[in-house]
Amino acid sequence: MDASNEMSIEGFSIALAAIAAVVISGVLRTCFSAPTSRGASLLQYLSFVMVGKSSLAIVAVVSSSYMIHILRKRLKHLPPGPASYPIIGQLLSAPLAVEHVGYQRLSQDLKSDIICLEFMGNTIVVLHSAQSASDLFEKCSSIYSDRTQSTMVAHEELTAFHARQVFHSRQLLSRLLKYDGQTISSEELGLELERLPAASILDATYGYEVTSSDDPFVKKVKQIDDNLIKSFLPTQFLVNVMPFLIHVPSWMPGTGWKQTAKEWRELKDSVVEEMYQWTRTQMAQGTAEPSIIRSIVESYANKGQEIAGEDEDNVKHAGISFFGAATDTSSGTLLAFVVAMLLYPETQRKAQDELDQVVGSQRLPEMSDLPRLPYLNNLLQELFRWQPVLPLGIPHTCSEDNSYRGYFIPKGAIVIGNAWAMSRDPNVYENPDIFNPDRFLDPSVPPVPAFGWGRRKCPGVHYAESLLSISIASILANFDISCAKDGQGRDKAPSAGASTDTLFYRPEPFSCVITPRSERHRHLVSEIPTQGGFVHSL
Repeated sequence: MDASNEMSIEGFSIALAAIAAVVISGVLRTCFSAPTSRGASLLQYLSFVMVGKSSLAIVAVVSSSYMIHILRKRLKHLPPGPASYPIIGQLLSAPLAVEHVGYQRLSQDLKSDIICLEFMGNTIVVLHSAQSASDLFEKCSSIYSDRTQSTMVAHEELTAFHARQVFHSRQLLSRLLKYDGQTISSEELGLELERLPAASILDATYGYEVTSSDDPFVKKVKQIDDNLIKSFLPTQFLVNVMPFLIHVPSWMPGTGWKQTAKEWRELKDSVVEEMYQWTRTQMAQGTAEPSIIRSIVESYANKGQEIAGEDEDNVKHAGISFFGAATDTSSGTLLAFVVAMLLYPETQRKAQDELDQVVGSQRLPEMSDLPRLPYLNNLLQELFRWQPVLPLGIPHTCSEDNSYRGYFIPKGAIVIGNAWAMSRDPNVYENPDIFNPDRFLDPSVPPVPAFGWGRRKCPGVHYAESLLSISIASILANFDISCAKDGQGRDKAPSAGASTDTLFYRPEPFSCVITPRSERHRHLVSEIPTQGGFVHSL
């Protein structure tokens, strides 16, 4: 359709809406005409008072606006969506909890892998197939991505920290040994697993060594991360559903979220500055360990420059952003790994057999062992598929009007890839609810894009994969993971489901038992140094 035809049709739609507004106004005036008889009811009289000229004008404008909206939608041909209502649009159909499952059901009901919802000024497009996500996020990344990959966390630089990842994975083994044969809750285990990526990231980013579970930096950054997750959830703040509320004055009732946002921002700014200045102080004293921050600052100095202004601000914030993304994704995947080992013990034994052949029982796994562990590598890929740690993906924004498969996607639309739905596509993955690493023996089976797409793909993907690989290899090489028992001595198997109201994957609460595989393995783990003992290789 050319521009002139589109303008004429749009003009016609506006004219038609204006006529409709006049008709609606007349009907309303007839319905709510002034009472003329003394016997008129009180309700009729009150109705007339409340629906005066100004009220009728508002109703007419709203009605005409809605008609314009409907006509424009039909003209532009947006992707399929659920039933729409005046004013609120499709708000009632938007899932507020377990969003990835809710959107998947909408997609199935509408029989379309691309769906659209409009409400309160928002246009949300959700993609449910790998093909549509690849077409938009990768082939049209200039339109659907507004940020490029951070050079700070490019994988070429992060591979220099492999020795430190090995060190931190072994620290996890030492901490797990204290639970030898005891029942451990998923909450306790989660804290131990969170410490692994937290310590690794703080070490790699700032050269800071975490020495306890109560480390002040870890606690502060974790609080910032929790705040960020809450800010994404529509169930936490009404402004996420009605963005126009951002313009409401802070003194009005119901705007407490503005004070919350102010406090969270102040905490984030103070911690960002504190952590960055800690590294700069260490550098000034000549005691700084190798780190990404140190490397970037020194690269400026080597060119006779001092990092400052926007460049310095970007480095400060990139460091803490990397921490949040890596900590949540890595710890979530490790928890999914434990659940999978409890529900599918045969996969645990198969991975351990492979480790016994390659590593043996006289030493701990090394990074150099990973290429010779194909089953373990497939196990990790199956974890990404079975429980995508970010099931609904990171939202993308469409930067200009675009057309895809005959559907109109307007500028400003929020476009989301539903990784969960893609991971459950029976046309791609046979028996998708079953955890089966062997499915990736078939080279035609694609991996799930667990780390996103295009320019918005997680820049730390290589770092996360290597940390997870060496950690899972180290755990399976030395420990057996088994179900806790109930009062009758029966296994208490965990659920394969996930907790609700969280941006990242977290399993439903469970308990388990972690035991060294043998006395030899117990002794091997007990000899791991509790701190130090590794070589920086940057």
